[in-house]
Amino acid sequence: MGDIVERVLRPDILADFVRRVFQAAGATTEGARLVADSLVTSELVGHPSHGLVRVRQYLDSIEAGELDPATAPIIAKETAVITSVDAQNGFGQIAAHFAMQVTIEKAQAQGLAVTGLFNNNHVGRLGEWVQLAADRGLIGLAFCDTGRARGRAAPYGGAAHLLGTNPLAAAVPVGGRPALVLDYATTQVAEGKVRVARNQGRQVPEGWIIDANGQPTTNPEDLYTGGMLLPMAGHKGYGLSLLIELLGGVLTGQGGIPGQPGLTISGNSVLFLVVSVDAFRPLADFLVDGATLCDQVKAIPPAPGFDEVLLPGEPEYRSAEHRRASGIVVDETTWSHFVEIADGFGLALPDQVSRYTEA
Repeated sequence: MGDIVERVLRPDILADFVRRVFQAAGATTEGARLVADSLVTSELVGHPSHGLVRVRQYLDSIEAGELDPATAPIIAKETAVITSVDAQNGFGQIAAHFAMQVTIEKAQAQGLAVTGLFNNNHVGRLGEWVQLAADRGLIGLAFCDTGRARGRAAPYGGAAHLLGTNPLAAAVPVGGRPALVLDYATTQVAEGKVRVARNQGRQVPEGWIIDANGQPTTNPEDLYTGGMLLPMAGHKGYGLSLLIELLGGVLTGQGGIPGQPGLTISGNSVLFLVVSVDAFRPLADFLVDGATLCDQVKAIPPAPGFDEVLLPGEPEYRSAEHRRASGIVVDETTWSHFVEIADGFGLALPDQVSRYTEA
């Protein structure tokens, strides 16, 4: 068999290109930078489902009038502990960053803070935002309703789709290690991972999706022709998804219940919660005890078929370290989108190199 050619780009060059694209589409310099950095960081940590595949999606949303690239989030109402943030249909990453900064500041002052984010678009990788809290020595939680429109997930035992992927995320600081970060969809897999597989011409694993007739399938295209995502862990994932629909969507006031007639705009509404460790006990003591617990987990001998016991967030940290050095691979479908986008805005394409790997 012949060699496979991979298109590889440096992370900083990719981020600069994406920034220029969103600026050309009407975003502010700082807003475009934040969104671009978020998408490229998702690539670095090994989650391309929330990375470069979203560039075309966001531009399509701008063209459709669903996303206003120049707007900024505002505080709709607040108390000392609770905040309601209106994203004004702007970039989800900008609104999520703003909402988390507000929540962090209030949690530092009050010990606990909760923020609801609504009228929002796709927030990107949910774990990125709770990690902002952990980086400040706080505990961050997030519950994300992934759409005002009808979602792609079937409720447990159901034969039609209704709910979104509805992820949840948490980040906890520990001593001497990167924060523990949990971030996962309540479906078997995030929809973006199916999209990435489709772009790369790959099949998806069994158990991820079913087709329009309710039959198991490994063809990613089946999801986009009436198929459905399956809930994680059956009825348990479905229950979590419904809870997050209520917390992230109905409670925040995102603007509708999935499946409601006339509701077609997709978006992410989020309930953020930040807890100050110092409100319970000294942070230094918590960090030490957390590190001890992590050490005990890491000392557990691996089961057959495993090399080691991993902590939540550990694969992402290792991936980022590797890809910062080796670069980010861009699949041909995404690159063709970049070529089209660059031509449409009159932008120069980012520099790239080709890397040959044995097939």
